[in-house]
Order: sequence, then C-alpha cells, then structure tokens
Amino acid sequence: MHIVLPVALLVFLLVGLSAHRSASTRDDYFVAGRAGSKIAITGSLFATAVGGSATVGVVGLGYTLGLTGAWWTLVGVPGLLLLGLVVVPRLRAYNVYTLPGLLETVYGTRVSVVAAILIVIAWTGIVAGQIVAAGLLLAEFGAGSKTLWMAGFTVVLIVYAVLGGQRAVIKTDVVQAGVILLGLGVAVVSLVSAHGGPTALGEAIPSGSLAFPTSSEFDWTDIGKLLLLVGVSYMVGPDMYSRMLSARTTSGARSAALYTAIALIPVAFLAAGMGMVARALAPDIAPETALPWLIGTALPETVAAILLLGLVAALMSSADSTLLGQGIVLANDIVRQLWHLSDRHTVLLARLAVAVLGLASLAIASYFGGVIASLMFAYSVFAAGVVGPVILGLFGGRYRPTANVALLGLCLGGSLGLLGALPMVTVPLKPLLPVIGLAVSVLVPLVITKIQCRYSQSDLVV
Repeated sequence: MHIVLPVALLVFLLVGLSAHRSASTRDDYFVAGRAGSKIAITGSLFATAVGGSATVGVVGLGYTLGLTGAWWTLVGVPGLLLLGLVVVPRLRAYNVYTLPGLLETVYGTRVSVVAAILIVIAWTGIVAGQIVAAGLLLAEFGAGSKTLWMAGFTVVLIVYAVLGGQRAVIKTDVVQAGVILLGLGVAVVSLVSAHGGPTALGEAIPSGSLAFPTSSEFDWTDIGKLLLLVGVSYMVGPDMYSRMLSARTTSGARSAALYTAIALIPVAFLAAGMGMVARALAPDIAPETALPWLIGTALPETVAAILLLGLVAALMSSADSTLLGQGIVLANDIVRQLWHLSDRHTVLLARLAVAVLGLASLAIASYFGGVIASLMFAYSVFAAGVVGPVILGLFGGRYRPTANVALLGLCLGGSLGLLGALPMVTVPLKPLLPVIGLAVSVLVPLVITKIQCRYSQSDLVV
C-alpha cells in the first residue's frame, strides 16, 4: 500500500497542472471563467465539503459519541439548502469574485478589507485541519513521519493551486469526488460483511451509541452550537461562494448546492458508523486514529487501498479549495484594495499568497495537532465576525446597516470569536464566546439601524 500514496498525490498534481495554461486572468484564476457546468460545480462543491472533518474528524466523533457524531457534517445540510434556495440568486446578481467582494459592493472597502483579514486568519485553520488529517493517514501507511507527510501533502496542493487556479481545483475536485464516494462505499460494505453484519456489530458497540438525534454526551445545545458555527459557514463561506460564482448559470449553481446537501447525509452517517465499528473492534485507541486503524487493521488490503485513495482525495479537495480561496482574498480584497494593482499583478500576487498561506497553514497544523481543534478555531473566528454582515447585507432590506454600523458588528463579533478560539486565552464563558460573537454581529447592527430608521422617520414627520 506504500506505493498508493505517492502515486495518488502525483495523479492529483498532474490533473491540476493540466489547467495551468488557461489561468492567466482574474476571471480564469479566481472563478474559472464563470463557465463551470452543473456536474463540475456539484462535484467540486461536494469534494470541498467532504474533507478532513467529514472523514477523519467524523469517524473520530463517531468513535467517541456514537451516531450523534454525524452532526458535524449534517449541520452543513441546512446551510447548503439555504445557500441554493435563498442565497445563490442574490449572490450571483453581484458581479464579484469573492465574498469580501460582495461586502465591498454592499458596504464599501473598509468593511470588505476587515472581513477579508478575518477570512484569511480563519481559513488558515481550515487548511491546517486537512493537513493534520493527511499527516495522520499518510504516516500510518507510508514510510516517514507524520510531519514529513504533512509537508509533502502541503507542497502538492500548493503547486497545482498556484499554477492552475480555480480551473485546476475544480478539475481535480470532480475526480476526487468520485474517488471519495467509491472509497467510503466499498469500505463500509466490507466492514459490515466481514464482522458479522449489522446485528453483530450493533451488539458489540457501547450502549447508547445508536442514540439519535441526541445522546447523553451530545445534546440540543451542542447541535445548536454546531449549526451556528459550522452549519452557517456552508451558507456563508468563501469556499462555497467561489463555487457558486464559478458556475455557468444561476440554476446550475442552485442545483449544485441542493445536490451536495442531499449527498452529505449518507456520508455523515457512513463516517460516524465507521467510527462506531472502530470503537467496537478497538476500544482503547485515540479517536482521531480510528480511521487509520480501520484501514490498517480491519479492512482487506485492496479495500483499504481504495478507501485510502478516497481519503487522500477528500483531504486534498478541501485543502486546495480553501487555500486558493485564501490566497485570492488576500491578493484581491486586501492588497489590491490598498495598492490598486492591475489584474495581471493581482493574479501573480494571488499565486504568491497561496504559497505563503500554505506554509503558514502547515505551521498552524503542527501547533494544533488535531483535526477538529483546527477547524473549530477557523469556524469560531469566521462565523462570529463575517456571517452577520453578509446576512444583513443580502437580506436586511430597509434595515441593511450602514458601512460604519456593519463594521462595528464585524469587529465586535470577530473579536469575541477570536477570544473564544485562541487556546492560550482564559476568559469567562470562553466556549460560548463565538456564539455570542455571532449574535452580536447580527443584533448590534440591526438594533442600531432600527433606531436610526426610527429617528429619520421622526425627522420626516416633523
């Protein structure tokens, strides 16, 4: 199985590099010429959503929590449904490249630059989560240490994201989506059939593991927190928006979001189920090593190789989409705004930013060391600061805040989210600070705007 890993990385690299020549303008590099077909955008969106958290992370949660561990991925379903049914038509009405570009159109440059800074900080954690998961898996089955494989994985995704841009990422994502589905499906069938079928496995897992939607270790409060911090990032997320803006048509973008929402449901339960199987077979291992343990111990070698390919594809697809989105936001929505670069120089800077941010993500991955820990850092900062201004900008109507008021909400919410996410900070109510930040970023601008509207109406009456 050692040969499978470098071959898989090489194949994904070659597929991505095949798009290199066409990525020379902002339209090409940022949104793939806005020419993505329904199938391509669906495959890319699905592959982006199913990364380290939906595989290594959810199997680990299934190992610890049982079936309720599936909620980490399931909270993305309502987010994607709202994205497709409600957000996409409004988003595509703006001729923008990025989520901060939308905020610039609605509120102006100051709001978009601050939001872009928060996105760059937060999404470094998303990439780091994929790198950690890759290191855990690849080190288990390849020669070399976890750190070495994390570095090799990072180099591959940097190279084809730098050279090929959005076209390369979408092209590899479509291939990776198929590999992900094949690997998960074959592995689950093999595990169930090899260990006595569903009845025997059900008797072997700990009592209460099949409890759903809540359990003694995971209640409605936990579900609500995940919905607000993780689920909302599927409705308002830079990686999601880049896919929607890369679609050829609005109907194609909407269909891609809806199809992906449906596809995430079985993936969530399959991953959590695999964690439960690992708990029954090996009750004393670390949760986030459950998936590597299954591949190395419980599956036939051929099936294990197929699943391993699927997992490498899942990690690569999430990491490349997020990393490219970060680089584009840094170049287009921060530096370009400050120094008024030309299109050609913006694309060049985006390539450089992808490389720098990839290395920064590798450093953060080494610091956090865990998949879910890295991702919760990212979602806490992003959801608390950025989601409120986007929702109010798209749907606020007459209560859409002014630029200064939106900026206030963004800064207050983002600061609370960052305080709640930093491991070294100790403050009261720390676990709730990201949720409080999200509420603040919505309610403070909304209340101020309503007061402003009331006063302006009073002036008209007088």
